[in-house]
Amino acid sequence: MSSLFARDAGSVVRELGRRGELVPAHSLNSAPHLRPFCLVRKKHRRPPWPWDTPFIPTDFSLMDALEPSSPIPELNRSQSIQTREMVAGAVTGAMSVGTGLPVQVTGNSGVIHNSTLTVHTLMVSPHTWETLMKRKLRTPKPSFLRELQRRKEKESLYVVTEAVETTHDTMLQSLSNAEGAGRPVFLGPGHLKLQGQSHMAKEKAVTITQGTVLAYRVLQLGMREDCWASAYSWAPGEEPNFQGLQRQAGVQLQDLATLPAELRHPLLSALQELLQDPRALQELEDTMEQALDTGVLGQLVGPGGFILSTVRNPSGRLLTSKGRAILCILGAPVVLSDIQHCLLTQSMERRIMPQQLELVASILEPNFNQMEETTFSLPLEVLSSLQSEDAALSLSLVESCGLELQGPSQRLMWDPDLVPQLSALYGSLAGLQMLAAPSPVAP
Repeated sequence: MSSLFARDAGSVVRELGRRGELVPAHSLNSAPHLRPFCLVRKKHRRPPWPWDTPFIPTDFSLMDALEPSSPIPELNRSQSIQTREMVAGAVTGAMSVGTGLPVQVTGNSGVIHNSTLTVHTLMVSPHTWETLMKRKLRTPKPSFLRELQRRKEKESLYVVTEAVETTHDTMLQSLSNAEGAGRPVFLGPGHLKLQGQSHMAKEKAVTITQGTVLAYRVLQLGMREDCWASAYSWAPGEEPNFQGLQRQAGVQLQDLATLPAELRHPLLSALQELLQDPRALQELEDTMEQALDTGVLGQLVGPGGFILSTVRNPSGRLLTSKGRAILCILGAPVVLSDIQHCLLTQSMERRIMPQQLELVASILEPNFNQMEETTFSLPLEVLSSLQSEDAALSLSLVESCGLELQGPSQRLMWDPDLVPQLSALYGSLAGLQMLAAPSPVAP
C-alpha cells in the first residue's frame, strides 16, 4: 500500500490542474519545511540516470539569509477549495502459469480509499518580491548560506514561492483486502499436489493537521557577493532507454561485485539501517560526494561511518571506484519516499529483491519509451513465484511509484511521468541485490 499522504498530495495537484508546476510534498516530515520563503536545495541531475533528483528541504528561510527588516512580508491567500475522493474497487481473476510446474491461482481483492481535503494556496505577491529583491544578504554571510554556496557546482538553491496547505484537520483512510487460492500440480514421479488459501486485510489511517503543506512551487536563486536574484537555468540530459539504464547500472556497480562476502553483508545491513533514517542517508550521500570532489573523506558516526570506512584503503586514502559505486547505490534511494524505504527494508528482510527486480524490469522494459497514458497487464508470472504476503509487498512497492490497478482485468495504468520513480526503484533494487547475492553479478 502506497503512502496515503503522498497519494493525496499528488491527487490535489492533479485536481488543481497544475502538474509540472506544483511539486507534491513527499512526506509529513518534510511538510513544515515547505512553506513560503523556505529554502530547499536540489542536486544536479547525474547523467545517464533518467530519474530526477528530489528537492531537499533545509531548516532555513530566505529571511535567515537577508538583512533584518520589519514587518515580515505578508502572503496572499486564495479561496478555499474542497476535494473529496472515495474510491471503491474490486478485482477477481484466475490464471494458470506454465513454468515447468503448472500453477493454478484464483483470487479476488478490493480496496476502499476515502479522503476529504479543504485547502487554500499561500502565495508571495509580485510586489513583495520586488521589495525583497532590494534587500541585501546578511553580513557576514550566515554559515549555512556559505555551505550551500560551496555546493553550487553540484546543487542549486531554491525558495518556496507558493504552498498549498490544509485549512482543517482531516483523516485519510484506506482499506484493502485480498483472498487467494493456489494449487501447484506435478504429474511426474511422486504426483505432488499442493493446495492453499490465503486472506489478508490492511487498514491504514493518517491524520493531517491544519496548515500541512501538500504541494509547493519553487523559484531558483542565484547569489553573489552581497546580493541575490532569481535564476532560470536548465540543462536537459539525454534520456536513455531501458537497456541503457541496465548497462549503466552494471558499470557503476561492478566494483561492488568484487567485495568479499564478509564486507558486503555488513555493508548491506548498514544501508538497511540508513533506509530508516532519511536524514542520515542524505548526509552520507553529501559526504560521499564531497569526498569524491576533494579526495578527503569526512567523518560520520553510526552506519554512515561504517560505510565510509569501506571506501578507505589501509593508508586511509579514498578508493575512488568503490566510492562511486557506493554513491550510485545512495543516489537511487534518496529519490524514493519514506514509505518506499520502509517497503525496501521489509523486502530485504524477506529476501525477495531478485523477484522484485525482475518485476520492475518487466514493467519498465516494454513501457520505458511509451509517451502516452495506457494500460498494460500486471506481470503475474513474476508475482506467482512469490508467497501471497511477498506478492502483496512487491505489488505495494511498484504501486508506491504511482501505478494503480484498473478494474477486474488486473491491468496497471501507465503514466510516462513515472519513469523516473520506477527507474530509481530499479537502481535501488539492483544495488542492494548486488550486495545481498551470494555470488554477485553486475546487472
